[in-house]
Amino acid sequence: MPLRVELFSAVQERFQERISPLRAWLFPRRVYLQLGDHSITAMALEGRRIIWLESVSLPPGLCKNGEPIHAESLADLLGDLFVERGFSSARVEAVLPPAASQLRLVQWPNAAWPDDPERTLSENEQPLALGELQYLDLHLVGLDRDPPTSLLVTVPSSTLDRWIEVFDLAGVSLDRMESGSLCLCRGVQPLLQEQPLGTLILVLQLESQRSDLLVLENDLPAYSRQLSGATNKEDLTSELQVCLEFWRQLRPELLEPPLLLLHGSALSNDAQAAELAEAVGCRVQVIDPLAQEWLVDVSPEQGLRPDGPALASLWGLAAVGLLA
Repeated sequence: MPLRVELFSAVQERFQERISPLRAWLFPRRVYLQLGDHSITAMALEGRRIIWLESVSLPPGLCKNGEPIHAESLADLLGDLFVERGFSSARVEAVLPPAASQLRLVQWPNAAWPDDPERTLSENEQPLALGELQYLDLHLVGLDRDPPTSLLVTVPSSTLDRWIEVFDLAGVSLDRMESGSLCLCRGVQPLLQEQPLGTLILVLQLESQRSDLLVLENDLPAYSRQLSGATNKEDLTSELQVCLEFWRQLRPELLEPPLLLLHGSALSNDAQAAELAEAVGCRVQVIDPLAQEWLVDVSPEQGLRPDGPALASLWGLAAVGLLA
């Protein structure tokens, strides 16, 4: 009888080895990457359960303003990471850093969707302040507004080409790349449903060397700006106050106190969030996909794992499938 058990176990093990490549081809695992100048964060899910979560620091100079500078070195790092963690056959979706893209709300002339949107945009390059549109990849999201309005997301083609080169060299299958700001707009929707109509929303990503501000009006991006990092608290507070004063003058009809949504790897605790919000006269809430149970971390002891507030953009990327 023991011999039969051993033979059955050996056959079962051999069978699993044979079908593993077929299973990986039919049901490829998906990895979500948050790209940055100083680190890359990888996340893999089963439903909303995190089965892999790891942040890897990048050597200085590998990336700048969201664009790879040394593609081969970055590809070696990514390829080795995926192989070592057992995700070499995974499909990848990635979040671009805020500096790599721009967002604009575009109201179409003559109150109608144009026959050739790209031509209409190219004829209005200067007021849009997007540079040479022929060098940009365009992504238009139609909005249910009157007059007809679109959210325009632009990314320099050179940036996309460089990242595609990195993933090709790494032997990793890239399915999609998305603007970090667009991911944030999607990711904060559960929090915005609780707010009174017309509330001014400030989404602030706190990082040590720089912070990125995204202002939302009626759940849509209206303004973005780079601010000082969390290590320069006085300058950050002053710059944020200037932005708020500008909006109060621009929108005097706004009566509700602004809501400051904080996230990022430099956000250490609730006391830090409350102090910043009080200094600029805002209500505050931390975007933490783990604390808010949008994602479930089942193995927090494994590896170098980022805190929940550092996962806001990745949650917004993954939410395309999770909230469908």
